[in-house]
Amino acid sequence: MEPVRVCAITFDWYPHDPLVRRMSDAAIDAGHEVDVICLRQSDEAGYEVFNSTRIYRVPMRRGFGRSFLATLLDWCWFLLLAAVAVTRLHLKRPYDVIHVHNMPDFLVFAAFIPRLFGAKTVLEIQDVSPEMMAARVTGRLRPLVKWLASMQERISTRFANHVITVGWPFEQLLLARGVPPGKITTVLNSADPRLFPASRRPSLHLKEPDSDRPFTVIYHGTLARRTGLDVAIRALALARVDAPHMRLLIHGRGEFVPYLQELAASLGVSDSVGFSESCPLEEVVDFVVRGDVGIIPYRCDGFEELVLPTKAYEYSWMHVPIVASNTVGIRSMFRPESLVLCETENPRSFADALVDLYRHPEKRARLIANAAADYMPYRWENMKLRYCQLLAALQRKRFPTEAASEQL
Repeated sequence: MEPVRVCAITFDWYPHDPLVRRMSDAAIDAGHEVDVICLRQSDEAGYEVFNSTRIYRVPMRRGFGRSFLATLLDWCWFLLLAAVAVTRLHLKRPYDVIHVHNMPDFLVFAAFIPRLFGAKTVLEIQDVSPEMMAARVTGRLRPLVKWLASMQERISTRFANHVITVGWPFEQLLLARGVPPGKITTVLNSADPRLFPASRRPSLHLKEPDSDRPFTVIYHGTLARRTGLDVAIRALALARVDAPHMRLLIHGRGEFVPYLQELAASLGVSDSVGFSESCPLEEVVDFVVRGDVGIIPYRCDGFEELVLPTKAYEYSWMHVPIVASNTVGIRSMFRPESLVLCETENPRSFADALVDLYRHPEKRARLIANAAADYMPYRWENMKLRYCQLLAALQRKRFPTEAASEQL
């Protein structure tokens, strides 16, 4: 089989985006060629080769916490820049597949001219647009924004030759909206064992926590209101009454950080809540292995309840027990006995769960074993194979429904 020439387009940074990097590395490992078109940070080169992936960065930055209108304008400007870049590259050496990662969905139209010249387009829906927009936009504009998001999703999925999604709740929504079953492939955001080697798994700490070795609760990822870190901090304040040697470590970035820091100070737990900035993907494992428990306190806002968080796979793979909101996304993968499910936006529910695990290491051991068993069918080796099979099917220029039924 000839190598597949792939171009990935993402409104994010590379190689910092874990999903785009994971899939690009998978294609490279299979002998394919990968280019990435992405944003550029001030300290980055416009062109770079990283792990055999060619990176083309456009002269544009990305902000957090911006208004919807400002974000929309950013998306449109990046669409134009990415379209120019991918067209220029395609005319020099044609691509077989152009893999576009949302948000936004309409970024897939950056591949309009290459598609006319025979390239297959893949739209990866990491986030379902109508639900996300409805969760982010409030007030009178909310119905209009959700309708617009629905329209652009429908048009974008029709334009794409194939659609990848990252979890079964999202897949069910897309099927209900008319995307043909044979046009969808689900590739979960499983933990990459090269970044999270099994040899780094921490040992279960059986002794009672103390000031020298506190009980550590961890969270890493986006720091926004929808991810519920304020609930986690309130839970810590409640739990410390019965579990004095407990701390919460938060790793990531987002517009919610100042509020979270002020909340910790107002609750008198600043000394037990630590914040750290995002770091290279290779160093995230150093943070994860510090955890006795991983917390995922997502809100039920119509969107976050559908998400299957990447951190859940990473905690399961690295043998860190999980305390999480009782959401559709979490329940779609894990059995009730594999993690502790809490009432969403209820600090007392999370506090009780944390205190219980603080006191009972044997329960943590059971959760670790059960979650690891649930995760095994979805480990990255299986997801990687699924993605590479899809690339090969698209390269053969066969109809996506045939390729999906035979290969996936």
